[in-house]
Amino acid sequence: MINKMREWAPAIMLVILVAFVGGTIFLDWGMNLTGRGNRMVAAGKVNGKEIPLSLFDQMVNMERQRMQEAGQEVPPQQYRMVPQQVWEREVSRRLMQDITAKMHLKATAEEVFNYIKRNPLPGIDTVSAFQTDNKFDTTKYEQFLNDPRNYEQYRWLQEIESYTASTLVPAQKLEALLRAGSLPTLSEVTFQYFKNNSKVVFEYVKAEKDSFMPDTSSITDAMVSRYFESHRDSFKVDEQADLYYVKFSKEPDETDERFYHQELLDLKARIEGSGKPIAEAFAEEAAIESDDPGTAVQGGDLDWFGREAMVGPFDSAAFTIPVGTISEPVKTTFGIHLILVEGREMRDSVLKVHARHILRKITPTIERLDYLAEQADSLRGLMLDNGFVAAAKEWKNIVFDSTGFFEKGAPVPGIGYLSGVGGFAFGKTDQVVSERLENNDGFYLVSIKRTVEKGTMPIDAAKDKIVGILKDSVALAAAKGYLEKIRNDCPDTVSIVEFVRNDSTVKSGVTDTVSGAEYIPDVGYSTPVTACALSTSIGAVSPVIEFGGNGFIVKTLWKETVDSIPPVTSPEMRQIAAHLGRQVNQRIYYEWFAAYKDKARVTSNVKDLYLD
Repeated sequence: MINKMREWAPAIMLVILVAFVGGTIFLDWGMNLTGRGNRMVAAGKVNGKEIPLSLFDQMVNMERQRMQEAGQEVPPQQYRMVPQQVWEREVSRRLMQDITAKMHLKATAEEVFNYIKRNPLPGIDTVSAFQTDNKFDTTKYEQFLNDPRNYEQYRWLQEIESYTASTLVPAQKLEALLRAGSLPTLSEVTFQYFKNNSKVVFEYVKAEKDSFMPDTSSITDAMVSRYFESHRDSFKVDEQADLYYVKFSKEPDETDERFYHQELLDLKARIEGSGKPIAEAFAEEAAIESDDPGTAVQGGDLDWFGREAMVGPFDSAAFTIPVGTISEPVKTTFGIHLILVEGREMRDSVLKVHARHILRKITPTIERLDYLAEQADSLRGLMLDNGFVAAAKEWKNIVFDSTGFFEKGAPVPGIGYLSGVGGFAFGKTDQVVSERLENNDGFYLVSIKRTVEKGTMPIDAAKDKIVGILKDSVALAAAKGYLEKIRNDCPDTVSIVEFVRNDSTVKSGVTDTVSGAEYIPDVGYSTPVTACALSTSIGAVSPVIEFGGNGFIVKTLWKETVDSIPPVTSPEMRQIAAHLGRQVNQRIYYEWFAAYKDKARVTSNVKDLYLD
């Protein structure tokens, strides 16, 4: 077994280890502090103890490497969020270690061993050395953990043991102490039993506030001012920026489409002139040229399929062209295809086709990207001469807008991830117009419209946000008023669903027989709406209920409530108590830890260090 361990340990276990310990074991990787130009040596401090910048950057690098090795494409915005996620995780880890040290919570060797045994490393069940008949064999895993030679040979196993002893087991003990005695009350258990076992059928009418949104002009400056003065604390912000931006979209045009159409015509000619059997030549080219990774590895093979299994144009071509021939380029929503039909026959009384395809996705060509980049550079020159806004308004075929306020390190509204924009917005640059910036969606030029220093946001900067809040409030009031009118106008003998059947302003429906704890489409899970239906007399319409930012009225058609509650020692009541207990325990633990974290002295330089 040791020989097998040597084969996979260096390559596989590093990935497993990173996922397991959350980036707390480090490699001597290069720094990732590109473009910062500062002399910071710490990522931040936790209760006065510095987190060295070199160490923290290694953690960020390892997390990004783990994301890349997962085999899926990582969106740029997700990649950008890694430093902050690593910071939050590391702060929590260090605070937890401080707490357990102060409380002298330690782990015995037996506790550490049992924890690792009960919680195998993520992915280890797929390692052949721990499998029998292609299934994870816990006996082999335990034998490996019991062998002292493995701890001497594999540093990662020592690190796992150390991390479990210093953090995981003590944290588990702390959680157990916090939840000791945190039992749900009898009234909570009884109420949950009532919800689980009470049944009801009801009609409902739902008025969504979005259907009643007022015009912005209805929100006056006086309303904005009153709201701002009464909610000043909610407008305390870190440093923020609002940017003008223009975008040259990387959407492909007709020229790009013609290019790929001709490319596939040339590819078709090459296959047909190869001198090889057409299916063999097609499969070889598909493996190299197709932009459909799911079928390229199989030579473009789509196997047998029937009518309407594929999108319209593809379906029509596959069932029309002669067997053994390649279609002309076929455009679909996925791109442009070459289709080779290898067979067409009746199977189980259904006409089916066996085909291969080569897909070429329609993306901007290098020539188009170069053209867009040149256009962006030309516009930048005009902006430097005439001003950002004036030049942008005169230019054609661009998106011109502003981002609205965003904080340092946050996603840029309207843009998303854009390398360089954070440094421009918050880096105290002297540039009036940014250099040309680029992401997957386009080329950008940005300019600072407004900035807000750390503190209370000025009312003019907060106005857009306040207007949105007030619009929501006015819209909800209008939705509730509309429901009140329906409630008053609908005769007692008429179904409220029938009464609003032709009213497109609201949604309505009739439930199945549901309990007070069930999920109901358009209503929600265990909501006040269902509780109101249970408490409303049969045939009566409820008062207007506000829930989830929308308004409801209900009419109870049938209900069956609980007449008696079983003894607290009954199996059902015990099960409910256990379920509620787990919820209470989890809430107590996380609320306690959040309160401890709020009182801790935590300072972060992450947003300054990782602007982009």
